Amino acid sequence: MSDFTGYALLSVAVATALFHTLIPDHWLPFVLIGNARGWRVGTTVAVSGVSALIHVALSVLLGLLALGLGVTAARAIGESLEQAGAVLLVVFGVGYALWAWRKGGHFHPGGASVHAGEPRLPCDGREGDANPEHLHYHADEQLIAARAGRNAWWLAFIVGINPCVLILPIMMTTAGQGAGAVAVVCVGYAVPSVILMVGLSAIGVAGGRKIKLPLAARYMELISGMLIAVLGLVVLVLENH
Repeated sequence: MSDFTGYALLSVAVATALFHTLIPDHWLPFVLIGNARGWRVGTTVAVSGVSALIHVALSVLLGLLALGLGVTAARAIGESLEQAGAVLLVVFGVGYALWAWRKGGHFHPGGASVHAGEPRLPCDGREGDANPEHLHYHADEQLIAARAGRNAWWLAFIVGINPCVLILPIMMTTAGQGAGAVAVVCVGYAVPSVILMVGLSAIGVAGGRKIKLPLAARYMELISGMLIAVLGLVVLVLENH
């Protein structure tokens, strides 16, 4: 493979990774749920990182499959996975919003909460704080801890199973240059994809902590679920047109 051809193919792979990963369905769900659940940046990196690895592994596997079955067959499989991922985003978002509504419709980062039938707990460790509005502004940490993990890894899987079919023609073109060229292109696609997917998710969650919107925070979980469902619908519509 000539230097020019190698650099050209690698540049196209990197550009494809950057362009494709900027699409909101790759990182916005983590930002929404991460802010709603009060994730730490480390948690966001771990969850979005696993999802990114699933995403790039499926994309590369699909590209290798194209080398044996042809682009048409591999693209059909990839598009089916993309549609499945969009549908699952809708299901996840609707289910999450319904769960948030059923448990009270709101979430408040830190402290304790007052719901029907629950004892009033001091939010700062001081006894005698009986202000229901003050206490109601905070969340039940045990409830968050019990649910957050399952939601996180399901979301990582749902976002991750959406492969990038744009890599298929690049890998097909590279195949004629040898296995080494294919490996370089795969790495050139995978590394920027993972970095950008994790980076945008982490920046979004970290930035969300600095925005203080009490009214939005009170219904963050419900709003997040609805937005994820809308995002899934948008992706589904775009993929079918």
